[in-house]
Amino acid sequence: MRGWMERLRRWRDREGEKLRGMTLPKRIGYVFTYYKGWMLGFLVLALFAGYAADVVIQNQKETVLQGFFTNDQRDYFPAARLQGDVADHLGLDGGQRIIFDDGLYVDLHGEAVEYTAASNGKIIAYISTASLDFVVTTGEVYRHFAQDVPLLDLSQHLPADVYDRLAPYIDAAPDPAGERGSVPGAIELSQSRFLQDAGLPEGSYYLFAPYNAPHVQALCQFIQYCFPAQPPR
Repeated sequence: MRGWMERLRRWRDREGEKLRGMTLPKRIGYVFTYYKGWMLGFLVLALFAGYAADVVIQNQKETVLQGFFTNDQRDYFPAARLQGDVADHLGLDGGQRIIFDDGLYVDLHGEAVEYTAASNGKIIAYISTASLDFVVTTGEVYRHFAQDVPLLDLSQHLPADVYDRLAPYIDAAPDPAGERGSVPGAIELSQSRFLQDAGLPEGSYYLFAPYNAPHVQALCQFIQYCFPAQPPR
């Protein structure tokens, strides 16, 4: 250990002597030429350490709502901005978080096979572990999932006045288990704050909630955020 420290001291003194005899531009050029590999490595290490620290901090927070947005090529549902807006709407504190992911894509016609498989797998995995509160997706993809995924009965959880106001947009899907008839577990979004001025035809996007959504109260508040009683300005 002492020998290693001595070598480090001699290297420091030698490099310092070289730099002292240079002008500032030459010093910068020398450092960049001979130490750019070390500088790049340090930068990568610093970025990784920052990312790891952020992951640790985020994982210590309580998740109060988690949702996925698929097939949103036109960025109607910008997840990063929505996380902040909805957190403000719900009045979250520093120990709570919302997780939205808008990077999923599901194609039912044989295109983007690998991306579709990864997105499908993520949605099913999160539903299977009771970690997902809702999915916003196209009408076609919603109907595809509704064939196999039992839905949450929104009529049992939304406030009565809110449910009545949203009734024209609520869609009922047959219960895959055949035990509950048709379940009103999805909402058509053409008149939501996201799409009301987009000019899309009715049925372009739906929000559906799986039967085991873990944060039902926050989900209902999010739905009310999507359809404010007074149109957003």
